[in-house]
Amino acid sequence: MRAAVLSPVLDRLVFGRTCRRLARAVSAFGALLLPSSCVLCGAWDTSLCGGCLAAFRRATARPFRADDGAESLPDVELGAPGENGRLLPGPSHGPLPVLAAGRYGRAVSVVLLAYKNHGHVDLAAPVGAALAGVLHEAARAFRVPEPAGAQPVLVVPVPTRPSSRRRRGYDPLMLLLSRLDRAGHLPASAVLAPCLRQVPQFARFAATVGQGGIPSLPAALAGVRSGWGGGQKGLGRRRRRTNVLHTMELPARSRGALAGRDCIIVDDVLTTGATIGEVHRVLVLSGARVLGAAVIAATSSPVGDAARRVQVPPAVPPMVS
Repeated sequence: MRAAVLSPVLDRLVFGRTCRRLARAVSAFGALLLPSSCVLCGAWDTSLCGGCLAAFRRATARPFRADDGAESLPDVELGAPGENGRLLPGPSHGPLPVLAAGRYGRAVSVVLLAYKNHGHVDLAAPVGAALAGVLHEAARAFRVPEPAGAQPVLVVPVPTRPSSRRRRGYDPLMLLLSRLDRAGHLPASAVLAPCLRQVPQFARFAATVGQGGIPSLPAALAGVRSGWGGGQKGLGRRRRRTNVLHTMELPARSRGALAGRDCIIVDDVLTTGATIGEVHRVLVLSGARVLGAAVIAATSSPVGDAARRVQVPPAVPPMVS
C-alpha cells in the first residue's frame, strides 16, 4: 500500500521540471570539468553524438556470415537446412560459421577502439546492443533442434590477456557480456560461460620446448616475445596462428563440465579467425560441440550475395577445396 502511494510521488519528483533542470545543470557542470568530444566527428560534450550513434547502429544492424574471408578458422562439419530453416547435421565441410554484427569500417572500428583501448566505457551501451543483436541471430541460426528440457547453449567469450586487462583496467568483452547477462538481454536459450583462460607465457614456453625439444626453442622464444608484445594487430595470417597456438586452456575445475554441451564462441573482431580457432580447439578437446561464433565486427569481406545476409538462417556454404 505504501509503495503504491509513494510511486506516483517519486515519479513526479524524478520526471518533474525541477529535477530535469537540475540534472541538465549537473551534466553541464561535469562537461565543464571533464570535457569530452564525439569519437567519430569531434562534437563537444558527448562521447558519441546522435548522428554518429545512428551511423554506428546502421552499420551493426544487419548481421552477416563473415567466415568466408577468415582463412585461419577451423574446418568443421556443417549442417544442411532442415525443418523451420534450422541447421541439421550433414556431410558437407567448411569453415566454422561466424556471424558479425557489422563490417570493420570507420563507423564501427573507431567506436570499438575507443571503447577497448581509450577508456570509453560509456560506449558500452551501443556496442553491447550490437553484440546482443548478433548473439540473438547466432542462437537462432546455429541452434540445432533438440528435445524439450535440453541444456542451454553456452556463450563462451575469448579470454583476454592478463597484460591487456592490467593495461586497460577492465576486460572489454566480459564487461559487455556481463551487462547483457545482468539485464537479461542474452538469448533465452543461452547462458554466459567464461570458462577459458590464457595460458601463462612461461608455461606455454615449457610446453612448446617439451613437445618439440631443442629445435623448437626459437619458436618458443618467439611465442613468449609475442605474448609480451600484446595482441594480434599487424600480424600476418601465419604469425597470428602461431601467436595464439596453445595460448588458452580450460581450468582443472571446469574440465568435464563442457562434455556434450553446445557452445557459441564470442569475440570482438574477426580478422583471420586464428583466435577463434584456438578457442574452438580447446572446447572440442573438452568434449564440447561448437555451433559457431559471433563477433561485433569482421575485417574479412562478406559475400556480396544478399542471400547470405542473415534474414533467414544461412544456407550451407560450398565445399572447401
